[in-house]
Amino acid sequence: MSENEKSTREKFNFLKKYYDETWDENSHTLHVGLFQSDQDSLVDSYRHATDHLINNASEIVPITKKSVILDVGCGTGRTLVDVCLQYGCRGVGVDLSDEQIKDAKSHLNKINQDRLSQGLPKIRARFIRASGSELDKTFKKDNQFTHIISQDAILLITNKHSLFRNIHRLLVPGGIFAVADFLSESAPEERTESEENLIYKLVNWNEGLSFEAYRKILETIGLSVVKSERRDKDIINTYAKLAQKMGQHIVDGDKTYTELKERYESIVSSVKNGKMGWGFFFAKKSQKTALIAGTKEKSIGRFLAKYLNEIGWDVWLYGRSAKKVNKLYWHERKCDISSEKSIKRLLDEINNLDLVMMLADAGENYFVLEELSEDGVKQLINAKLVGSVLLNKHLILKFPKREAPLKIVWCAGKISKKPKNIIIYSMINSGLASYIDELNSHYANVLEAYYLPTGLISPSTRGDEYIKISGQEIGKMAQHPQIIVNAVKKIIDGDIKPGMIDIQKGIL
Repeated sequence: MSENEKSTREKFNFLKKYYDETWDENSHTLHVGLFQSDQDSLVDSYRHATDHLINNASEIVPITKKSVILDVGCGTGRTLVDVCLQYGCRGVGVDLSDEQIKDAKSHLNKINQDRLSQGLPKIRARFIRASGSELDKTFKKDNQFTHIISQDAILLITNKHSLFRNIHRLLVPGGIFAVADFLSESAPEERTESEENLIYKLVNWNEGLSFEAYRKILETIGLSVVKSERRDKDIINTYAKLAQKMGQHIVDGDKTYTELKERYESIVSSVKNGKMGWGFFFAKKSQKTALIAGTKEKSIGRFLAKYLNEIGWDVWLYGRSAKKVNKLYWHERKCDISSEKSIKRLLDEINNLDLVMMLADAGENYFVLEELSEDGVKQLINAKLVGSVLLNKHLILKFPKREAPLKIVWCAGKISKKPKNIIIYSMINSGLASYIDELNSHYANVLEAYYLPTGLISPSTRGDEYIKISGQEIGKMAQHPQIIVNAVKKIIDGDIKPGMIDIQKGIL
């Protein structure tokens, strides 16, 4: 934890009793309110703000019993407990303040004891004292939460780059980040000394973000902003009412009450002057989709598909003899890659694609020329060359306009002299290399084509078959399919340029 966050932790531990006495005496709520009318009380406005955040989030990604919620800067945990109680879902709340987490745990324990006495199940929530800058230390596993929420807390987090990166990592594909937060529309040099001390330094407000900066950051980390709102009038109403409320406490002679009253009045003035604001953002984690050849149990395609599925991709596997499978983010379909009708039928089901893996193989072709069958040669050429051309044709027709080019990766043998018994592969590999080069020359705005030299892979369906035919001695040359996963990850991350991958650099 940074020194700055240690200071923030100490400040909020100290301020806890002041906030409890002046914001929401019963529920200890500590976030801006949303007013349906000027006559709303502060307590009513706090409830309206929470309902607005949760209802909008649930409209975009429905909250169900299977949902798992993370509340960043959960404070006293009232929002998370209420959501878990209403929807029957699970939840985790994190906050930097020991005193806030202590309050949240006490509140949850009391409710659960009451529920157990009535024969009702416990609310499935827990609270952790943790830093928003270090969520990777608290949550090791990716794709844990369907919804991540936050109410007026992110302004206090020191390392926002780490926070937003972890929010994206922790959200499941298709999950939503719903946040209400303060907006800073002025640079430090544009603020008066009083504004800097009362608004920023008093609570350690770190790296203020403007409305547009917030949107841009969310888009940059891979979240699509579905909805955003500025609600400046509500923050003015909240802090004007709080400033009035402080009057009854200042007579006690405690200077902290005076500082807080001055802070609230300064916030009202800064919002009116356009230096501050308050807003909501609802951003969804986009889902990446891969189309991969190979449905057999030991296929390289299935091995790669399992990896992509584990990191949150929606996977579509296809093969000539595949059985139809539909699971969460996992689909298997029968498709003859050399048939346009079959390809169109497959693509009709897929709405978006980010990666295509060309791993098709066919026929018994581990023979010298004198032993090759006509059908075997035709099957291999159809699968490797004809299938590539036809699939690419229909990918371009279906996805002609893209924000980013579709990555298509061919896994094929190294372009080198081959043993006599796989002479047909040598011919096809050279043809693929030329074809990939042409695709990158003429269709770079639509797709990025990669030739990934793969050598002998085992365990794999075809690799093991070749070892069986050629003798176990050749198996010593084989590489594990994980090497393909490692290379594909580099391609996905943009670390490799399209075209022939340089095998001299040790990628394969």
